[in-house]
Amino acid sequence: MKKALTTKKMSERLFIGSFIFYPLLLFAVFYVGVNFNSILMAFEFIDFEGNVTWAGFENFKLFIEQLTGENPYLKVSLINSLKMYIINLVICMPLYILFSYMLFKKCMFHKSIRFVVMIPQIISGVLMALVFTKFLDWAIPDIALQLWGEEEFPNLLKHPDYSFGTVLFYMIWSSFSTSLIVYPNAMNSIDPEIIEAGQIDGINNMFLELRYIILPLIYPTLSTFLITGFAGILSNPGPLTTFYLYDAPYETYNMGYYYFLQVVHVSNQSGYPVLAAGGLIMTILVAPLTHLFKWILDKFGPEVD
Repeated sequence: MKKALTTKKMSERLFIGSFIFYPLLLFAVFYVGVNFNSILMAFEFIDFEGNVTWAGFENFKLFIEQLTGENPYLKVSLINSLKMYIINLVICMPLYILFSYMLFKKCMFHKSIRFVVMIPQIISGVLMALVFTKFLDWAIPDIALQLWGEEEFPNLLKHPDYSFGTVLFYMIWSSFSTSLIVYPNAMNSIDPEIIEAGQIDGINNMFLELRYIILPLIYPTLSTFLITGFAGILSNPGPLTTFYLYDAPYETYNMGYYYFLQVVHVSNQSGYPVLAAGGLIMTILVAPLTHLFKWILDKFGPEVD
């Protein structure tokens, strides 16, 4: 009997293992292996012939000199990455919650709102970016000509004064689709009896309901978005590669796009160690800050009684 049970358990484990072995192998090779090699590369020097020698902390020194020296691209990239996260935190997050709550309460035109903001999720990201680009190239100049008589309307994606703002607008709009799937679903999972009990206790308007019932109950979902966004603050290129590929105006650069260009344009392996050192520096900075941020959210977040 015991032997039969043991054989059954082994068969179940082998069946489950056959499904997870390949993903685990890919994770080990393409994530653990690649990142481990990047850590080693940060302490190496590679000459033009591919010979590897120990460099100590020289690559870290070079990256810090680039960050603090005459490298406008790196400075702009760092500042823009911080701006994107702050704007997402201060402006976008409240809008996501407000629109999600409106959908949850089935406000007027809620179906139309859901359809409009879901378009980026339904259509391919590349196709959506292409449509947005053509809209800026053709429709906006024509509208400006008809309304204000502007014959020479600037290209909003390429003009240095408007390119970063245009990219931010697209990021905000395109990210609405994900938020308006996750947040309303989290709100719909709230027991209606809790909302009814709140109404009995004096929560008699939508603002109080959102403040004292909805937000505390969806706080785990909200904090997850905040933490993952903070963790990717220096690695997310946004839609820059889709819009510009290699030719983005430097006013729009962020750290994710900067690193993408640096890796693409490295002519030989000698340029990789400095980039690896920079990536390790950013990881050392962001990883503990992310854990601290998570601790703060857990410590001072609302408690559900």
